[in-house]
Amino acid sequence: MKKKNQNPLYVVKGDQVEAAENFLDLIIKKFNLAPIIEILTNILKMLLDNVKTYSAFVVAKEFLDFLVSKLELFKKYSII
Repeated sequence: MKKKNQNPLYVVKGDQVEAAENFLDLIIKKFNLAPIIEILTNILKMLLDNVKTYSAFVVAKEFLDFLVSKLELFKKYSII
């Protein structure tokens, strides 16, 4: 049985209230980032589906490394 969250997080948008599972989910719902995350997921999936040669793999790896470096930079200077 799943333990109930003792201190639930909620996102209030106008007259709607949504429960958030964690802090990341709270940020995604608060700033309405779900469509952007879905687009990035589709781009990454398409990019990785088209990797058939080593040179394509290198390009995909460089792009993923770039994204990870930006996320690390965000994590370093954020308040999270």
